[in-house]
Amino acid sequence: MVRKIIDLTMPLKTGSPVFPAYPIPIVHTWVNVKEHGFYANLLLLVEHTGTHVDSPAHFIADGKTIDELPLEKFICRGVVVDASMKGEKEEIKREDVENALKNLGVSVGPGWIVLFYTGYDELAGRPEWFNHPGLGEEASKYLVQLGVSAVGIDAPSIDQPPFPAHKTLLPNDIVVYENLTNLKMLLGVRGFKFIGLPLKIVKGSASPVRAIAIVEE
Repeated sequence: MVRKIIDLTMPLKTGSPVFPAYPIPIVHTWVNVKEHGFYANLLLLVEHTGTHVDSPAHFIADGKTIDELPLEKFICRGVVVDASMKGEKEEIKREDVENALKNLGVSVGPGWIVLFYTGYDELAGRPEWFNHPGLGEEASKYLVQLGVSAVGIDAPSIDQPPFPAHKTLLPNDIVVYENLTNLKMLLGVRGFKFIGLPLKIVKGSASPVRAIAIVEE
């Protein structure tokens, strides 16, 4: 059996695109081999920079922070829902999720992550990047009902204001991955292994991750 690893992570560098409320990240050379004998960078960035995972505390007062969540939340079986046909800021509805899972022949629940492919990772850094489709309240409630461990999207946010998905998923300890990439490569693949481990940031609202999918062929 062949194991294929797909990188689902955006590059992290100075000027990487971020949500408008956040500062532009900086990766600054602090010391270098020529002058100091060793090389290291200083990172200046918000927790929600690049490919990252949100903890409940991001939207919920006294919600669990990233360091308080069990590691099982970040290692899941995965499936990708194709939402690329959705228009600008269009809602991803419950029936979209139900139909996609039915067509894939997948029953998801605890230990699963449901990922949404929009194609908007290709627009990162452009104004239209923020016009991505977003998960609606009813679809979010459906995922809570199914008991999934996590959701994710290849866009800067899982939803659009007033943030119905954040406000529905996070109170139920369903973590949210944003700014994923390469989800197109996983369309039609059922039950791949997803890993997106966060840094153990004490009282963190989120953390950058190196997200990967492991596909056995």
